[in-house]
Amino acid sequence: MYFIGIDLAWSKKNGSGIAILEGDHKQAKLICSDVLTTDEEIISYIKTKTKDKPAIIAIDAPLIVPNETGRRYAEELTGKLFRRFDAGAHPSNRQRLSLWSGTIRGEEISKVFEKEKFVQDPYIKKHKICKIFFEVYPHPSMVVLFNLKRILRYKAKPKRDYNFRYKEFEKYIKALKALEKNNPSLILTKEILEKEFCSLRAQKLKDFEDLLDGIFCAYLAYYAWTKPENCVVLGDLKKGYILTPVFEYQRKELKEILSQKTIFDYKR
Repeated sequence: MYFIGIDLAWSKKNGSGIAILEGDHKQAKLICSDVLTTDEEIISYIKTKTKDKPAIIAIDAPLIVPNETGRRYAEELTGKLFRRFDAGAHPSNRQRLSLWSGTIRGEEISKVFEKEKFVQDPYIKKHKICKIFFEVYPHPSMVVLFNLKRILRYKAKPKRDYNFRYKEFEKYIKALKALEKNNPSLILTKEILEKEFCSLRAQKLKDFEDLLDGIFCAYLAYYAWTKPENCVVLGDLKKGYILTPVFEYQRKELKEILSQKTIFDYKR
């Protein structure tokens, strides 16, 4: 099976990190990764590398966005479970996302994947040979899989200089490398593990960031296939969703939240 991660930029003018793993029930190896721009480049890359064989694709981007304003229920739930780790999700709505290209890119690329006979389905069947794709959000998933008390702060933000970010990138790579001993196991290339990223600036550092996020998304696809019982779908296929691993205690929290049956207002 192939397991593909896409850190999808909201605009086709910006690069998207993509990574492909090949693996079985116990171990997956990184076979390639790149930063691409258009949907056509992404699809062509996947078809060339996988030869149209079964694959699971995890995409870091909103794929179903019915609300014009506000945020989706998926982001509401993610915030309630993960805000304590600074891993709440940014609000997704049609007005905000369409500012980048006039369309919702996640929805557009979903249509392209469907034409290639992929099915959007976050409800994973363990070890099933299939061609599916679904939405993920790396920050909360990293909190769980890396067992973090707070998110890794490697992205460019105000008051984060390069030295600060380099230290966070070092933590990120160490956490990815540690997955080699995880169940399931991730085997990375020396090119990634030994990258001299402290010499990178501006767009080159952003490209490296996108590559790592693509790799992590690919591992999420793999993890969900091998350990679906450790994952939850926050939201649904009608209102939008996010698939993420959770800590066991969060299942009880989620059950309590859902039992409240609060009516969610998209415009809030």
